[in-house]
Amino acid sequence: MPNILLVEDDKIIAESIIFSLENDSFKVTWCEMGNDAMQALSQSKFDLVLLDIGLPDISGFDVLRKLRKTSEVSVIIITARDADEDIVLGLEGLGADDYVTKPFNNRVLIARIRAQLRHARIQPTSSEDDQDIPFKQIFEINKDLHQILLHGKVVGLTRAECKILMHLVENPNRIHSKEHLLNIMHDRPTGAGENTIVTHIRHIRMALNKIDSDNEHIKNHKGLGYSLTL
Repeated sequence: MPNILLVEDDKIIAESIIFSLENDSFKVTWCEMGNDAMQALSQSKFDLVLLDIGLPDISGFDVLRKLRKTSEVSVIIITARDADEDIVLGLEGLGADDYVTKPFNNRVLIARIRAQLRHARIQPTSSEDDQDIPFKQIFEINKDLHQILLHGKVVGLTRAECKILMHLVENPNRIHSKEHLLNIMHDRPTGAGENTIVTHIRHIRMALNKIDSDNEHIKNHKGLGYSLTL
């Protein structure tokens, strides 16, 4: 049963969505506040988040910004805000997976939820132990020295590039958006944007190819992000 987190402060809208989702065999946790949602996300695993923007305590955009620092869970924004700049910010700037404006038909919303869940299932869902074994044989990580070894050889990277590759190695077979990878760089330079990630990924690929030119370890998923794939 898919586990959905609903973040919505309007009780009437929330109750309508919950009724429709539960009748369609979804499990729903409801939060009215953004901070409550962040706490729920830290304590439980959800398959998808339905996120309103106009929350009483903090903006839904702020919730999404914080969430993308640690998670790639599917997020559908549900809001009355239909300005182009809000839609672009939500989808491209902050990494939401879909943007639905109110009012909407709950059947349409459920169809969009199922589409996102199908997309998530495309990614391999091997157990963490199964994922780790082949990568431990190929890659070695030394966090103290900020080094990554490929086939026993040190990959020549900057500190920022090392952080990105380290995150990809520790989370293989998953697509990571450019915004999410930017957030991995906690000390990223002011004004750094998606082009920064494109440049770093190019340098990382070049460094990996110097050691192993027979395999394409990092794959580009157009419009979605990058993954480290077997």
